Amino acid sequence: MTTDAAARPGVVARFRSRQSGHPSGIVGRIFGRAMVKDTADANDQAIALLHLTAPRTVLEVGFGQGRTTAVLLDAGHHVIGVDPSATMVKQATARNRRACRDGRADLRHSDGITIAFDDHVADVAFSVHTVYFMPDPAATFADIARVLRPGGTLVIACRTSDTPSPAWMDPTIYRIPTAAQLTAMLNASGFDRVDQHTADDALHVFAAHLPNDAPVS
Repeated sequence: MTTDAAARPGVVARFRSRQSGHPSGIVGRIFGRAMVKDTADANDQAIALLHLTAPRTVLEVGFGQGRTTAVLLDAGHHVIGVDPSATMVKQATARNRRACRDGRADLRHSDGITIAFDDHVADVAFSVHTVYFMPDPAATFADIARVLRPGGTLVIACRTSDTPSPAWMDPTIYRIPTAAQLTAMLNASGFDRVDQHTADDALHVFAAHLPNDAPVS
C-alpha cells in the first residue's frame, strides 16, 4: 500500500464528507440537524461582521436547514438564499414556512455555482463552510458580486488549508483553499478590499467589500 493510499480517508469518512457537503435523503436530514449546532457560532460571527444595524436584504449562500435564516428574519431582515441540496431547501423552507409564504424569505435550489437572483438586489451576503464544496468558487463569488448592490459586503467563514484539518475530511470533497487563494479569488471577482479575521485554527472569516462605484447594469 502506498503512503497516499494509507492516508486516504476510509469509507465512513468519505460518506461523512459527502453528506456534509451535500446532504441528501433521510441521512441528509439527520446531518442537516447536526450541522445546525456545529455551525451556529460560525454563522453568528459572520452575521456580526455584516454590521446589520437596520433592516437589509441579505443573501445567504448555503442556508442549510435554515437556522440562520430564521435568526435574520426574527431581526427584521429580508432573506434571499440558494443551496445546492434539495433536502436542505425542503428543510429550510419548512422551518421558515410563514416567511417564505409572505415574501420575507426566498429560498431557492441552486446548481452550486450560480446565484439565481437578479442583479443588485442584496445589500450584503454571507456563506459559511461552503467554499470547499463549490465547483468553481471564483465563478460563484463573481455571481454574488453581481447580485450585491455597489458597496455591498460578502462575508466568508471557513477553514483554510494553512492549518491542518480533521482526518475525516476527504480532500477530494473538502477542497479547502489557503487564505491567500481565497483572497485572490475574491479580488478577481470584483471585491476591492478583503479583511481577514482569524477566529481560531478551525475558522477564518473574510469580509470582502465591493467598491461604492461598482457599475450598475
